[in-house]
Amino acid sequence: MVDQASEPMPEDVREAFRNAIHLYVDWKLGRPERSVSFRRLQQISLNGVCDLVLSYRNEPLPVNVHDELWNLIDKTRLNLKVELATDPSYATAARCLDKLIQDHRAADRRREERQRES
Repeated sequence: MVDQASEPMPEDVREAFRNAIHLYVDWKLGRPERSVSFRRLQQISLNGVCDLVLSYRNEPLPVNVHDELWNLIDKTRLNLKVELATDPSYATAARCLDKLIQDHRAADRRREERQRES
């Protein structure tokens, strides 16, 4: 776990997190994971954005960002919805998005293995 800094989260970090959610929505199985543009053309992976969010002081999640993430969480991951409902913060949202990313990668690996077997 990353130690949280005491300073508030900069707006460009908030924007990078919103962008990570949007890129996750558009990420299809079998397609490469896209990265988020951040600070002078630097590219950060989706889970790298989650780590970045976790490095700042935890703050409440804006309702629109909360709702976007909430809608991504399907019925098989109700524990993530419980977490997000209990603590609607950037830290919780970053952990939830990171879990969705990990699950997507695992599903993609399973898909590739099935393709190789056929």
